[in-house]
Amino acid sequence: MDTRSRVHLVIALLLVAAPLWGPPLDLTGPDYEYRTVDLAAEDGNLTVDHDDLAAEDRPIDYFEAPSDQIACFSRWATVDHDRGCYLDSRLRGGDVAVDYPPIGGFNGMPTTDDAPYVAFGLHSPVYERTLTYDDANETFVFGLDRVDARTALADVADDPEYAPPVIQRALDDGSARRDEAIAWFDENRIYRHDGGYVLVYEEPIYDGYSEKPGVERGFETLSVLVGAVLLFRVGRDSVRES
Repeated sequence: MDTRSRVHLVIALLLVAAPLWGPPLDLTGPDYEYRTVDLAAEDGNLTVDHDDLAAEDRPIDYFEAPSDQIACFSRWATVDHDRGCYLDSRLRGGDVAVDYPPIGGFNGMPTTDDAPYVAFGLHSPVYERTLTYDDANETFVFGLDRVDARTALADVADDPEYAPPVIQRALDDGSARRDEAIAWFDENRIYRHDGGYVLVYEEPIYDGYSEKPGVERGFETLSVLVGAVLLFRVGRDSVRES
């Protein structure tokens, strides 16, 4: 087999194997970067670390609230994300009794799926959400109780030991990437780290081409077909030479 045939053979094999080596190159679609920002408890308030706020290469003013830990802790939460942030802000002045029409009586302690704490904006007191039932008036009573920010963080922060490796790397290095998003990471998370607390949020990074699965499969199929034709020609030429 001459040099030209060998080159064609190598190219053909690469093209036929495109479905194997193409996807790992990750040339299309976003990577997912997990970024961190330090949280601080100053004078009983919850705030984002000022150094992180000032970092030009780590913008954080758009991250949404970690709704299952501390709700409304975002500059834009009340605008884009959570109607409950408006409603909760009303409770700072006192409790609100609600007559929920389908329920005429209730036994036990009512519960909700909301975050146990709420903070308004990126520098705010922290409040614990309260919910009781007034048997005499047959109403639910919603309220907010002021709590120390460090107490709330200690209560809700996750243990990084059980976090995915990419989250652990982000906690150590400030940020980390992976090819695919973490399936359950649809909200930001607060973790304990180095004696303090860190919020981790997810940001899609578009460094390559937009993800188009149909087009990608089409190119893979075309590559396999072209490679098969080259293999056929190399084989035919080899038989003729022999």
